[in-house]
Amino acid sequence: MRGMDADFAGYVRARQLQLLRGAWLVTGDHARAEAVVLRALTDLARRWRHLPQASPDAFVRARVHRDSMLVAEDVARAGRAPSPDIPLLVGLSARERAVLVLRCVEGRSVDETAEALELTIPRVSEAERAARRRLVRGTPAQSDTEARALLEEASAGVREVELADRAWQQVLLARSTVRHRVVSAAVAAALGAVGIWAAGRGPATTEVPGVSAFTGVPGLTGIGAPATAGLTPVPQAAEAVWHTTTDGLKYVVAPTAGTEASQPWLDTGIARLIDPSRPHQLASNHQPSGLDALGDAVYLEGRGPGRWVPVVVWGDGQLFTLDTVSLTGLRTDPPQPPLDVWAFSADKTSVAFPQPGGVVVVDVGTRSAHEVAIPSPDLEWAGWLGGYLRAGSAEGTWSPGLSPRWPAPDPPRRPGAREFRIEKGQAVLDEHSPDASARAIPVGWPRLHPVGETVSDAVQYASAFALEPGEARGLQAVSPRTVIVATTRLGYERMLVFGEDQPRDASCCTVLGWTVRGELLYLSVAPSGTWIMGWDVETGIVHRVTHFLTSASVPPVIALGARFTVG
Repeated sequence: MRGMDADFAGYVRARQLQLLRGAWLVTGDHARAEAVVLRALTDLARRWRHLPQASPDAFVRARVHRDSMLVAEDVARAGRAPSPDIPLLVGLSARERAVLVLRCVEGRSVDETAEALELTIPRVSEAERAARRRLVRGTPAQSDTEARALLEEASAGVREVELADRAWQQVLLARSTVRHRVVSAAVAAALGAVGIWAAGRGPATTEVPGVSAFTGVPGLTGIGAPATAGLTPVPQAAEAVWHTTTDGLKYVVAPTAGTEASQPWLDTGIARLIDPSRPHQLASNHQPSGLDALGDAVYLEGRGPGRWVPVVVWGDGQLFTLDTVSLTGLRTDPPQPPLDVWAFSADKTSVAFPQPGGVVVVDVGTRSAHEVAIPSPDLEWAGWLGGYLRAGSAEGTWSPGLSPRWPAPDPPRRPGAREFRIEKGQAVLDEHSPDASARAIPVGWPRLHPVGETVSDAVQYASAFALEPGEARGLQAVSPRTVIVATTRLGYERMLVFGEDQPRDASCCTVLGWTVRGELLYLSVAPSGTWIMGWDVETGIVHRVTHFLTSASVPPVIALGARFTVG
């Protein structure tokens, strides 16, 4: 069990954010929620290779939500008030919160909810009715979809935490501790035996050959002693060279175009090479397969002029073509492939593709697809905001299935916590405030020409911007044309500058998402090919993540899935 199981890692990284948010909604406390989820995943890791082939969801669900409810009840009995961060749920008991999360957020049946929480069906029904009565200031939610949207909106600030490695290592540590105790007991017994033997022989003053000086036990040499010889030295981390603009903005210069392959490798769980020429599995030949449904990325392959099929990428580089889905290119100028960085749903089980007049939603687990009609023939994007779908064009933004709370169309805007765009010739930042009357904030250099999207992991944000001639402002790079500006957890702004020492593609540097450790991933289209690179906004170091072999039939467009946060 020394190396972490790839299926376990994929499952945990696909589910950990939703589990953390569900536990937080019940406990009202980030630290307690994380502890509950980590404990459940550690139990799962301990049993992983002995579980039946069925999904481990039931195992994890019961432990997370039952323990969350018990923790919240303990907090209430201790006289501590509910978290002020969840005003939506103030007044609800721990049981009512747990039932609401299972029924509305996870979509579980009454029977499944009763089994998970070890309650009777009448108690579950009673708790759900009471919770719905108190939700939204005493007004019952009109539908499960609306209730789910309210809960996901309330928990959207809960940040994803990497738990797969921690859970697996805790199991290894526990097993190591057990082995250590067994060995220690054996040593103690042996020492006792030696002592008895020595007492019978009388005091010994001569050294006994073959006996360890550390343990004093024959045949046991150096147990527990720290070994210093033969250890592999740990290399010091590389350092980035930071510069500062006249405006006080700190920045680093990205690696020279064409040198991506020579950068140190960053292990994010995705394959080092995405090779579309390798054999593909086909959706038309497969039955739904549970855990294998969790993909790490999705890209598109051309099947004729303006026709595309999606391809799901797994962490080991395997490819799964959703050949049961045929997509049309977008009617933009110039035409674009129908894929956006927000393609994956929050739980990573569904993928959305914009189409003229609708959005095609694919359930990756069942390989089934359905279309959600949108009253616009010129959709420019589609994606997920939390657990619900949004789509938009120049005409406006639609949130199907959530009317009247989310009337359509809204003013033109895209999903995400913040967005840079051009409005009446001025670059502005829209923080997407809940206040509908709030106006976008005008911004200046270097954010004059936003490119692509803004991605966040709830505490960090990043966007790409183009620089026009004369806008370099003395940046120490060769003819810089593109920059990425990121806002760190502490609110500091950092910039990654792309010099044109070798020609890059005009859209060379699209931001894609964040790793659970906090590195920003971006797509670099350079003379050496298309690369996914990782930038640590704290240290400034840039790594290579994977080489994406694009071509005339495989455009340099990709969306990240199970292991990553896009937000």
